Amino acid sequence: MKDLVQNRRRMTLGQKLNLAGLAVRENGLTWTLLLGVYGAASAVANKAFGGMQVLREKRGIPGMNSRAMNRAIWESWNWDGGGDEWTPNEEWKASLMKHILIPAVPAGAVVVEIGPGAGRWTGELLNHCSSYQGLDISATCVEVCQEKFGKNPKFKIGLTDGNSLPGVSDQSVDLVWSFDVFVHINDTDVEAYLREIARVLKPGGRTVLHHGSAGGAHGGWRSNLTTAKMNELAAKHGLVVKSQIDGWQDGTTFHAAGLYEDIITTLEKPQNG
Repeated sequence: MKDLVQNRRRMTLGQKLNLAGLAVRENGLTWTLLLGVYGAASAVANKAFGGMQVLREKRGIPGMNSRAMNRAIWESWNWDGGGDEWTPNEEWKASLMKHILIPAVPAGAVVVEIGPGAGRWTGELLNHCSSYQGLDISATCVEVCQEKFGKNPKFKIGLTDGNSLPGVSDQSVDLVWSFDVFVHINDTDVEAYLREIARVLKPGGRTVLHHGSAGGAHGGWRSNLTTAKMNELAAKHGLVVKSQIDGWQDGTTFHAAGLYEDIITTLEKPQNG
């Protein structure tokens, strides 16, 4: 249906009238009228989204992705779904853990997770690390994860202000992991996080970050971050891009990193860093 709405502008008036007649014959007048309402509403929504994007870029405003907005949203979020409301299907999640998460965790690793939410990835990280520190902007998420994982001696969690890693010592971490978090963080705060990541990683340590690629142009409440900006900021803080993927192959199935042309970037702190 979305594709139909997006491409209706390519149809001539005669083609639209023919389509409307066919819709009435096959579905009835009420259904066809509701289709018209849907099309009109979607057009208004697209116009509004485009206007929001223009204003955000022109005025340099944060949109939905400031630290204050993120804190307010995730504090009030219903976490009963455990974060799996963003999981396309169980096959995708299992494949991501097998091909992306588990290979990223070195044996005996000290791991920091930025934005664990309700612990969607935390349990698997705990299965493969020697020490885990979670940091979230939401006190609600901290409470949820503490309830789930607090009895595990490897586990520790605390609050972040949304662009720093408080309580994490310099050059003490093997892996920083963050998924479905940096997609909602604007580039100024991403830079602050990258500065902190460079500080806490051991030489040779890595970070795996899932983020948007197009500055929010594809929707999905994405921040103003682009792939080019991520690479620029990483280089500025001495982190090397080891890989950048928009998905991965698992047998005959290709799994996309996200619904909005998202990217999974792996950065490394050089051995002499």
